[in-house]
Amino acid sequence: MIVLGLLSALLLFTASCSSSDSSTTPSDTPAVSTPDNTDTDNPAADPEGPTTTNPPDEQVDTTAPTDEPSTDGPAATPTPDTPAAPPVPPGFEYPDAVRGVYVTGWSAGGERMQTLLKLLDDTELNAMVIDIKDDDGYITFKPEGDLAEFGQPYIRDPEALLKTLQEHHIYPIARIVAFKDSVLAKKRPELSYVLDGKVWRNGNGDGFINPFLKENWQHNVDAAILAAKLGFQEIQFDYVRFPEGFESRDKILQYSMGEYKDKKPTKFVEQEKEYAEATAKYKEGLTPLQAAFDQASADYETSKTDETKKALDDAKKALSDYKKTESKAPDFSEKARYTQLRVDAVTDFVQFAREQLKPYGVKVSVDIFGYSATLPEAPGIGQNFSRISSNVDVISSMIYPSHWSDGYFGIKHPDTEPYRLVQEYAKREKEKLTALAAPPISRPWIQDFTASWLAKGSYIKYGKDQVDAQILALKDAGIHEYLIWNANNRYSAGVVYTP
Repeated sequence: MIVLGLLSALLLFTASCSSSDSSTTPSDTPAVSTPDNTDTDNPAADPEGPTTTNPPDEQVDTTAPTDEPSTDGPAATPTPDTPAAPPVPPGFEYPDAVRGVYVTGWSAGGERMQTLLKLLDDTELNAMVIDIKDDDGYITFKPEGDLAEFGQPYIRDPEALLKTLQEHHIYPIARIVAFKDSVLAKKRPELSYVLDGKVWRNGNGDGFINPFLKENWQHNVDAAILAAKLGFQEIQFDYVRFPEGFESRDKILQYSMGEYKDKKPTKFVEQEKEYAEATAKYKEGLTPLQAAFDQASADYETSKTDETKKALDDAKKALSDYKKTESKAPDFSEKARYTQLRVDAVTDFVQFAREQLKPYGVKVSVDIFGYSATLPEAPGIGQNFSRISSNVDVISSMIYPSHWSDGYFGIKHPDTEPYRLVQEYAKREKEKLTALAAPPISRPWIQDFTASWLAKGSYIKYGKDQVDAQILALKDAGIHEYLIWNANNRYSAGVVYTP
């Protein structure tokens, strides 16, 4: 018995030592180093989220570990720096085609929301574009963290709002107004444009922030991340541009160009390459024609006959005609450089935003002027339809009939012919999108308001018939997604949303 007792005690002591040793063994997963976000002017949106302070050309590869595994223990499985894309919650699945309406923060957080919910419950509408960063620059709810000072209590309980949208199977899109931002412009004039020592505002009193500055990019992306974390399935950036008419003010306003100050525009690089290739090809073709002309000239000098004269004339004409095909040198003037840098800044922001939002599993869309799709580009405001479209999941052209000048597309008064206007626009957009390797979804904004500010005779009252006409024109053009704009969120009754 004494021996058995001693053996039992020895076994208990051995087990205790083994347990004690295991408590000090390193974990299988090493700690991940925390990025240094000591830039207090532009901190990361959330220490648990992705690092969002890197510029586009210095992206951190979040698919690979940034720390070496510990050599003291077994092989480690690194913890990713960025969260995996969350699964889509039930009720937020992408619909057969997005058919949505615009909703202000006031409406989303107020009594009108009940009317809007009923509208979507009773019709084929299935999406809402809700202001999260509005036209003034305010966040439409009271967030915590670095954006708290920009918050307004328009939506008092954003989590409850998202739950309501989920229950009603409404696809939620967060509208982020990017570079129209009176609030930030007032707080930080150096991020805006200054004239005579004051922040410049347009004729409507709106302030803007500068797309050249990456701090402004980050401010908008941080707002978008707030929306993504709430559960919005798509981020829609609006006012992704310089102020209208900027090309006529760029020399009188004071503003920073940031890292773009000494950069060569993307278009210049492309044009230089194309010009060099075209010049080399031209010279290659010129050599035999010049040789033929020289030989014909020598032959004619030796023997001035009708035959040698005709040969000389033919060689001369061939050489002259060919010289007309010589490529002209591109415009590399300073004015052209500044113009193209605006296009680069806007395009780079869109690319940056999409990259930063990837970990959150959201789609990215951009609102763009409709006329941008009908031109090579709109460099005054920095919008190039094709380059922006190449960097988004959805492109939403604002094709309101009231926003086209008289005579556009050969239509005397575009606002009075909504079907024809949309039909003509769709042709141009299709040409642009089909030329892209991976075109985005086309989801235009259409009009449900009366443009009474236009000259008498150039507008009509808008209601059911006019909205129907725009939707039908889109369908006939093969475009099945659309968004309807009314600034007051009052939408026409009886509209046929799926003709």
